[in-house]
Amino acid sequence: MVEIKNPLYDSVAVSTQSIHADAHLRVTADISAPISVTTTFDYAKDSVDGYNYGPDQRYTYSRDTTPVVAKTEAALSTLTEGFAVLYGSGLSAALAVLIEHKPKKLALGKCYFGIQNVIQQYQQLVGCVQVVGIECAFDGVDLVWIESPINPSGEVLDLCGYALRAHAAGALLVVDATLAPPPLSYPFRQGADIVVHSATKYLGGHCDLLAGVVVTKSAASVASLHQTRSTLGLGAGSLESWLLLRSLRTLSLRVVQQSRTAARLVALLESHRRAACATACHHPSAAELSLGRRIAAIHHASLQFSSCSGIAQSTCGFDVAKQHPNGFGAVFAVRFASKSQALFVARHLKLHRFATSLGGVESLVDWRHGWDASADPTLLRVSVGLESYDDLANDWKQALLALDTSEAAAAKL
Repeated sequence: MVEIKNPLYDSVAVSTQSIHADAHLRVTADISAPISVTTTFDYAKDSVDGYNYGPDQRYTYSRDTTPVVAKTEAALSTLTEGFAVLYGSGLSAALAVLIEHKPKKLALGKCYFGIQNVIQQYQQLVGCVQVVGIECAFDGVDLVWIESPINPSGEVLDLCGYALRAHAAGALLVVDATLAPPPLSYPFRQGADIVVHSATKYLGGHCDLLAGVVVTKSAASVASLHQTRSTLGLGAGSLESWLLLRSLRTLSLRVVQQSRTAARLVALLESHRRAACATACHHPSAAELSLGRRIAAIHHASLQFSSCSGIAQSTCGFDVAKQHPNGFGAVFAVRFASKSQALFVARHLKLHRFATSLGGVESLVDWRHGWDASADPTLLRVSVGLESYDDLANDWKQALLALDTSEAAAAKL
């Protein structure tokens, strides 16, 4: 079988990788990869285990793999600087990692509650699995699982630091990089052993597919992951795989622009919050109070960076910009003074759809407490889409002013 990953594209730009990294698997004359909806394939004429798809590819049953799955994995492998295996969802990808490495003691950082649920299911199935926090010593830990950027705050962790701690303890480091896909971050460069993505989010990018990805540093582990995927039926369907491959063609264009817009919105909202704070040298105007006084905090990786004497400096003990050379991600969080204020703003934003999930071309705002009871009820998660920055900024302005007007009217009653 032809190698899924083509090293010829390792040194080209991300935008070129996105379009051409699967070209060596092309058999037909189609410019857009065809969707193979078949579940089974003819054997080769000379042998049941011979090549039956072009000169060097073999497919037998769609639960194992298909031509479009192979193409998608080829593109993902090159983009992520590893060896990618595609799954039906991000959660099934997470389960595959646990099944593959069978940890008995797992250190878990802040993460999506769905991952916590998968780990709990794994504990019930396996038994005697201990879960500790990443702030604890890693003595006896098999697997360290962190999310960076963190959902829902969009803040990032020191991957090099966690890699050093994990490896010193003999553990593997798993990084969920869903919120910062290539070219925003490359966790293997900071020492990660395994990278996972919910491809439903930025890799898919259009809110129209469910998929997950596990990326390893060596080709040797791919065969085992493929075997488990086939046995448990964890693979992605043909349509979802094709939709993902289509989305990867524009990955760099989308996520870089979304990240830039998010950083500008974060800076704007943080400026409104600061302008509404009275100091010895500043007395907020009525307009400044109207826009910013109900914003309690803004969270985003770009705010882990500060400017001192004109020189950008990290405020968190590691080089955030080096870890994220092409942007800090398009998810951030806004915390208000109350739950009612958060919900009011979510319902009065006009260009931000009030819905869960993230990573699509449309901006979304989500009240995470509605899904996760442990989430802060005063917090909104914002996923920035591809709309104009000016339009999104004006949308926030009108929603914040509407909140001010509403609360002023209520105070008079």
